[in-house]
Amino acid sequence: MILESGLQIRHFGFARDLDLALFILNDKRVITRPLSSFPYLDKAQDYDLDQYRVSESGIHWPDLDADISLRGLLQDDKVLTK
Repeated sequence: MILESGLQIRHFGFARDLDLALFILNDKRVITRPLSSFPYLDKAQDYDLDQYRVSESGIHWPDLDADISLRGLLQDDKVLTK
């Protein structure tokens, strides 16, 4: 359904001092999570966090060998809003 709708992550940003990870979608929604909820990202160097690649299904950090799926972020949103 996500692929059919064309929904994708467009950009990723973070504010380490605020423990904040931002996922900006192509429909202008912004999903926020604590950066610390992704231990492999929280422990990474800032430079490595900036080296991400967006795909149809989510976002990938090649140097960290880490992935976050858009489906997982959206499922977490449903859990958080219930």
